[in-house]
Amino acid sequence: MRMKPHREISPAGPVGPRCIAFLRRVRAGGSHYTIVNNADREAREKALSAGFIAAVGKSREDVRLTAAGATYLDRLARVE
Repeated sequence: MRMKPHREISPAGPVGPRCIAFLRRVRAGGSHYTIVNNADREAREKALSAGFIAAVGKSREDVRLTAAGATYLDRLARVE
């Protein structure tokens, strides 16, 4: 029997490990996080559609974690 790989699920669908790592970097950034690489830009789209981050100001490169994003990371940390 072949098992499917584990994927995290958000209200918007599968988020995946790359997006979860991105959310953790955003949280570690404090009040805002500036996106500097293409991998973060790809993860940004998933996180935005899930409502886990929001843009800061007019730049799409500066983001902050939303309350929903913080709750999601906290739930993952508790392994719920």
